[in-house]
Amino acid sequence: MCLDVVDKGSSEPIVKDEAGQLRVGVAGLGLIGEGAALRLIADDDYAFCGALVRDASKPREAMPAGVLITDSIQDFLDAGADVVIDALPDGEIGRALIEKALARGVSVISANKQAVAGSLDVLTSIARRTGAQFFYDASVGGGAPMIETVQRARAHGDIVEMTAILNGTVNYILTALAGGAGFDDAVRRAQDAGFAEPDPTADLSGDDARAKISILSYEAFGAEVDGNAISTEALDADLARKIAADGGVFRQLTSVTLTDGVASSASVAIVKVPESDFFAGVKDEGNALRIVTADGRDFTCVDKGAGRAPTVASLFSDLETVRAALPPRESN
Repeated sequence: MCLDVVDKGSSEPIVKDEAGQLRVGVAGLGLIGEGAALRLIADDDYAFCGALVRDASKPREAMPAGVLITDSIQDFLDAGADVVIDALPDGEIGRALIEKALARGVSVISANKQAVAGSLDVLTSIARRTGAQFFYDASVGGGAPMIETVQRARAHGDIVEMTAILNGTVNYILTALAGGAGFDDAVRRAQDAGFAEPDPTADLSGDDARAKISILSYEAFGAEVDGNAISTEALDADLARKIAADGGVFRQLTSVTLTDGVASSASVAIVKVPESDFFAGVKDEGNALRIVTADGRDFTCVDKGAGRAPTVASLFSDLETVRAALPPRESN
């Protein structure tokens, strides 16, 4: 049963009439998933169907009594959601969930870039076949509308180059380094601020940015750049010391360049940029994208790229799109 639970101080959950509400399940109750779940619970437009987690026995103090919390994909999908929000930290499990949900005709909104990257052809094909809606805007850029910007640029003409700051955590750390912080301290600050995971390897290694540029490439060129073909530079203590010694402005820039319609170069690198450069002004957890089309026109976007609030806002923007497209459900 799909429950919309509101905590009004009683010991029992209050089940509201589901008529007209969009039924939503959330996969993952970490920083992003919990934020999405709590917003769903508080919003009369949605009925929260419960959560898929790695460990269902773990106490979840933020979740009201009566909410389904399960580690079974089957049980999660059987709860009857119209839409699944994927905020899982695991790419393999997330991909399996997305495939199963879309195959059932359940729409999916994903913030899981590791699940989406490398599989967009397959996942979009399943969605087309079953009529499910599939959005993954929140997997790239946080609050920055990167996928929308790519789509707008592509509608204008052929895209020949994309350059972006795609990891708000690394950008936050680089900003802290420029302010005199040591590497370990900068990483801790990012963790304390809710931008970096307890294990920040995916951010610091460049894997996170690599997955995101693959997703943007699909939108820009109709095909994902092979992740193995993207050269990647990690941010570590040694590089941080060199950055501090130099004293300039450094950014993790992810770029793809096309030649004759084929990706001729793709990289994730820590780059020194002029202080007057577009990307130099993007500080802390900011993300930014610059696209160049064949006729030389630039398309850009900038916004916060890490943290709960901007990512949850992106998820709900897509959720509103799904809700607006569905006819009202009649009461039983």
